Formats: sequence, C-alpha cells, structure tokens
Amino acid sequence: MEKSFIFSLIFAALVAIFALSNADKVSIDLLFTKIQISQAIVIFISTILGAVIVALLGMFKTFKLKREIKDLKKEMEPLEEEINNLKDLVENRGQEIVSLNEEIAKIQEENEKLKSISSDIINDNMDNTGNVDSTKEKDT
Repeated sequence: MEKSFIFSLIFAALVAIFALSNADKVSIDLLFTKIQISQAIVIFISTILGAVIVALLGMFKTFKLKREIKDLKKEMEPLEEEINNLKDLVENRGQEIVSLNEEIAKIQEENEKLKSISSDIINDNMDNTGNVDSTKEKDT
C-alpha cells in the first residue's frame, strides 16, 4: 500500500476519535442565520472540506504540470529533429573529409613525382650544358 493512503487512514481515524469525543451541540453563526449542530458534524464537515480543497489544488497543480510537460515535449520534437540532422551532416562531412584527405594524398604523390621529374630534367640540362661547355673549350 502507498504511504499516503496509510497516512490518510490514520488521520481519518484520529479525526473520528476527536470528533466523537467532542459531540456536544454548538451554535454556528452563518452570515444570515444561526444553527445548532453537533460539534462532531462540524469537525467532519471541516475535515472533508479541507480534504476537497487540498485535492482540488493537487489536481490543479497536476493539470498544470501535465500541460507544461506537453508543451516541453512539443519544444523537444524540433530540437531532436535538428540533432538528427546535425548528426547526419557531421557524418556526411566526415565522409567528405576522408575523400578530401585521399585527394590530398594523391596530389602530394603527383607533386613528388613532378618534383622528381623536374629535378631529373634539370640535372639532364646541367649535364648537357656541361658537355656543350667542355666541347667549346676543346674547340678553342
């Protein structure tokens, strides 16, 4: 059983004992009339009205919280969708980065090849230029 239910039963029993021990008639002055009623009935009615008021306030608070939860869930839906879109974007960008890194590696390989070829050409030109100079010297 719930603790609140057990507490409510104990409280109701205490109120009943208190009301029955005070069963004398009392005069209650309402705004336009006076009535004679048992004090036990006044205690029971006061307790019941108090419980009803507390229950109504609790229901109002529960309704307000449920409405707030509903509003927050509505706010969450577009945010969750945006998160999913951003995750997809990051995943796509990651694939794009991988492909760009592969292209960079290929370009660097080609660049190294071109450097090698250009240095070979330069060396060949220098060798040819050196041979031409040596034949000129021989001619003179």
